[in-house]
Amino acid sequence: MDERSYVKQKQGSWKQLSDTIEHVRKLGLGSLPKDQLESLGAQYCGVVSDLAFARSQGASGELIRYLNDLAGRAHGVLYASRSAKASGITAFLFGEFPRLFRATFRYTFVAALIFFLGWGIAAYMIHSDPDVAKSLMPEKISRAGARSEREMDVPDPANMSSYIMTNNIKVGIIAFAGGVTAGVITLLIIFQNGLTIGAVAAIAAPHMGPLRFWSLILPHGVIELTAIFICGGAGLLIGSAFIAPGNLRRTDAIKIASGKAVKLLAGTLAFYVVAGIIEGFITPSVLPAWSKLVFAGLTAVALVLYLGFAGNSETAKYSA
Repeated sequence: MDERSYVKQKQGSWKQLSDTIEHVRKLGLGSLPKDQLESLGAQYCGVVSDLAFARSQGASGELIRYLNDLAGRAHGVLYASRSAKASGITAFLFGEFPRLFRATFRYTFVAALIFFLGWGIAAYMIHSDPDVAKSLMPEKISRAGARSEREMDVPDPANMSSYIMTNNIKVGIIAFAGGVTAGVITLLIIFQNGLTIGAVAAIAAPHMGPLRFWSLILPHGVIELTAIFICGGAGLLIGSAFIAPGNLRRTDAIKIASGKAVKLLAGTLAFYVVAGIIEGFITPSVLPAWSKLVFAGLTAVALVLYLGFAGNSETAKYSA
């Protein structure tokens, strides 16, 4: 091995990797341009390969130590950053998010009230006039559940459950985005969703039997509805900054509220993932209906414990 020629050939790439490592240490991995970030892993693999080659060719101890140090620093930047990222996500989900939820709970509570107001109105309307059912039932599941012209359209259980979950995710996103309309669209979409789900419940529960109906809805529905209420609360938080900025300039109040609202939305993504897993494996399973309701009750208890107590020591700093 001609060590001098080898070093001359490789030293440009080694110096580039060394400069990148120092840059990341000072400014963080997110400060790298996209192309440089994508090449960092390949550069690390390259220097590890160079180190192995140098060892196999009997290179000098000085070169071995240099390459070993460079590879170690690159490994630290790559994997410590990934660990820090994972740690940051954990800290957010089990600390910052539940604290922020508690600090902004009144907005979530208002969103829940609006939803159940719509649910109650739908139930009352259908009870008073069954013919109203067709106008309130979503066409997508009403059409799929039709059995005969003489029967009321009753949704197919699988189609109903799938529709409600998909609809709830869409409603949550719109409810959050509706905050830019001073919360008007947020209130309307939450109320409309309450009407829709209330209508489905009022129509389907008597025909399917309450036990079977709620065993299809609640296992994933408890988490889903909580996520919707939080998204709605996030939209109302932004809307309140439009309407009542307090002692701040309206733009500043909206900026602060939007920062909190985005974090609330981000936290609900985990809720939708968990609800999707439950909807895919628990809801359609052959488990007895009563056991699914027990499971739903356990999810409710878990939510209360998580949202009510996780990261409890620093709630005050998130007051809204």
